[in-house]
Amino acid sequence: MFLRALLIAVVVFGPGGPGAAAADGPPPTLVSGTPATGKKLDPVFKLLEQQRFACKFTEEKHVALLARPLKSSGTITFDRDKGIARAVTAPKPQLVVLTKTSLKLVKGKTVEEIPLSKSKDLKAFAMIFPTTLRGDRAELEKSFDIGLYGSEGAWWALTFSPKDAALQKFVKSVTVFGNKTDVVAMRIVEASGDSSDTQLTDVRRNKDVPDTEIAAAFGAN
Repeated sequence: MFLRALLIAVVVFGPGGPGAAAADGPPPTLVSGTPATGKKLDPVFKLLEQQRFACKFTEEKHVALLARPLKSSGTITFDRDKGIARAVTAPKPQLVVLTKTSLKLVKGKTVEEIPLSKSKDLKAFAMIFPTTLRGDRAELEKSFDIGLYGSEGAWWALTFSPKDAALQKFVKSVTVFGNKTDVVAMRIVEASGDSSDTQLTDVRRNKDVPDTEIAAAFGAN
């Protein structure tokens, strides 16, 4: 029950993926062939390493039982020391704040805080995006097989496949898409076949994300 609840809370990141037809999206054949692994991933992780990161997002969650995708939009704010905050502005306001130790979910006047210590597997899943923005390949490889398609000088995609059987029951794969230094999107495919595609826009980094914005996103965290 805890694994499913946390999965629902953190499937929040991540253009349409490899099949996207948009001209400014990744090539349809990007995730194909044999991926690079190990130290060959380091140039991309080096590009991704940030102190701060902020953007707007639009997300579509595709559920097999629904005729149309569930759509949401809002902002994402990352601080290397504090964690990552995702504020949904539409269709209904919701805030998710993820630190290294807990996940806080705020819906209206209801606040729920979940310690990540309850599940090492879902903690690993929840921390994919913030750990990627820290450039910490070694930490991610403790829980995921990671593959790189493309290269740091053009379009690239990092794929994360869970190693642990417990997490494999919920998550099939996570793919982070980028173009040179820009993180473009993240796709999450659940074991059920449902998927979430999140497109990132208006990206700002480091000094372009002021202290006031960090304070507003994380509050007392």
